Amino acid sequence: MASKITIPALLIATLVVAAAIVETGEALSECAKQCMPVCLKEQGATIPVCETACENYCQQSSDNGGQGGGGVV
Repeated sequence: MASKITIPALLIATLVVAAAIVETGEALSECAKQCMPVCLKEQGATIPVCETACENYCQQSSDNGGQGGGGVV
């Protein structure tokens, strides 16, 4: 009886996780996708933290005409 409930529950959980991964992947800019592997190498880095950090970095880079970092032109 328990297996009749467990299998559908596992399928639903798998679909929820897969949907979250697809949604996250689509939300990142190309710049942020390239930044993620570098960010994740840092000690204590997590995917949500790196997503935010990379998007912020990419936004700053594009606002500064591609200069990146300090913003001194």
